[in-house]
Amino acid sequence: MNKILVGINVVLIAAVAFLFYKINKISPADTGKVTEGSSSELKKDSIKPRTVVNSVSTPVTGKIAFVNIDQINEQSSEVNDLIAEAKRTKGNIESSVESLSQKYQTKMEEYQTSAKAGIRSQADMESLAKEIQGIEREAQNKQLQMDNLSMNINEKNAAFQQGLKQFLVKWNNGRYDYILTYSEAIPSMLLGNAALDITKEVIDQVNEEYKSRKTMPKIKK
Repeated sequence: MNKILVGINVVLIAAVAFLFYKINKISPADTGKVTEGSSSELKKDSIKPRTVVNSVSTPVTGKIAFVNIDQINEQSSEVNDLIAEAKRTKGNIESSVESLSQKYQTKMEEYQTSAKAGIRSQADMESLAKEIQGIEREAQNKQLQMDNLSMNINEKNAAFQQGLKQFLVKWNNGRYDYILTYSEAIPSMLLGNAALDITKEVIDQVNEEYKSRKTMPKIKK
């Protein structure tokens, strides 16, 4: 039981950190044609430079811009919502785990005391043992919930990365030949002209698009 409880807390902490880690691994934006891939491909660096494919012949201008991924993480409404949701779920699971831990300890002490004193009938002891087993099963269910939370975060993070890539392809529309990414955590670019920084414009547009999606009425299944 204790090993299960400790394991749940460790994975809970790792799950939220995983979201930041994955988003920080976004590669330079794809300014070409977006091709659909498998779910396993979405977990890899999702924004990779490719040759631009346009239906109309556009001369190469050598125009370059870059996006600060750190600021995307900090100011993206969608990312902030994902983190907040993960924290809420994490908090609920942690609360349940703490309650289960206290209940388990109380029932174990009760069982051990009763067994030692011999003051309970065999039927009562069996009933108490079943209660303890039920608590252990609940703890295992919390582990499953944690696994589901981690999978859910992975899926939503992959969807965010894919959405960001698709947005940049649509938004760029021939403006730039390359859109690079920059991060203090992963300094792939040592120096950049501030005039080429399009981060704020991208963030504003991405947040506006996300706001529109949130306010759209959901279709009932």
